Amino acid sequence: MTLPFKPLIALVCSAGLFAASGVLYVKSRAPEAPAQATVPAPEKMQASVPAPVAKNDLYHCANRSMVAPVALYPDSLLSQVLMASTYPANVVQAVQWSRDNPTLQGDAAIQAVASQPWDPSVKSLVAFPQLMALMGENPQWVQNLGDAFLAQPQDVMDAVQRLRLLAQQTGSLKSTPQQTVTSVPKSSASTAVTTTTTTSASTPAASSTVIKIEPANPQVVYVPNYNPATVYGAWPNTAYPPVYLPPPLRGSSLPIVLLKVLVIVWASPPPMPCSAA
Repeated sequence: MTLPFKPLIALVCSAGLFAASGVLYVKSRAPEAPAQATVPAPEKMQASVPAPVAKNDLYHCANRSMVAPVALYPDSLLSQVLMASTYPANVVQAVQWSRDNPTLQGDAAIQAVASQPWDPSVKSLVAFPQLMALMGENPQWVQNLGDAFLAQPQDVMDAVQRLRLLAQQTGSLKSTPQQTVTSVPKSSASTAVTTTTTTSASTPAASSTVIKIEPANPQVVYVPNYNPATVYGAWPNTAYPPVYLPPPLRGSSLPIVLLKVLVIVWASPPPMPCSAA
C-alpha cells in the first residue's frame, strides 16, 4: 500500500540502561532441636505463577505505540519533531502564534519568530502550519513523546526502526517519487551526516542494517499521511494500540523549499516481540 503524502518543509534538529538487581539469600543454621517428621507441602502450594511481563518490554510496547504516527516520516523531519516535543511549553506558544498568523509559513514564518525565546527546533516548525496544527490538537501526545525521548532516546529510536521494518513487510513503506527508502549497512551508518552546525545524533547499530527514509528531492520533504492501525499490519500488542493523529484541516498543501538539512542515523536493534500484557 503506497502512502499518500502531504508536502511539508523540514528543518532538522539533532537527536537506558535496564538495571537488574540481585537478592542475596543467606541461609542460617538453626539451633539443634528434637527431630520432627517433615510434612510435605500440599501439591497445590507448588502451583506455578505466570511470570509478569518484563518492565523493559512494556517500555518498548509503549514507545512503539507513541511513535507510530511519525515513525514513517523522513529522517530529517522526524528528528526535528522529536526534539521539539521535548519543549512542550514552547510548542504550545508556537501553535498559538501559528493560529494568530495563518498567512505566514516557510522562511517568512521562521524570520517572524526569530526573536522568540523558543528552542530552534520549535521555531523551525512554524514554517509549516499543518504540523503546528497537528501538534496543537494533540498536546498530551507531544508531552508524552518528549518525555519518552528525553528519558529513553535509544528506545524511541529502536521503536522507530522496528515499526519501519513492519511497514516494509506489509508493503506500506517503499521508495516513491517523493521519497527514497534504503536499508543501510550499519558500518555505513556509524556516524550522522550534517550540513548545518546542529549537533548530530548517532547510535550504535545492533543489527546489520538501518532503514533510512530520505526525500527524493533533497530540497523538498513530503510528509506521509497514514493510519498506523493499517500500515503496520497486525499490531503486536493490543494492550498498547498505535496512536492515531487525524490530519488537521488547516494548512497549505504546497511544497516548501528546505532551508537546512540534517540526517540522523537510526540504529536498528534485533527483533523483539511485544507480548500482549
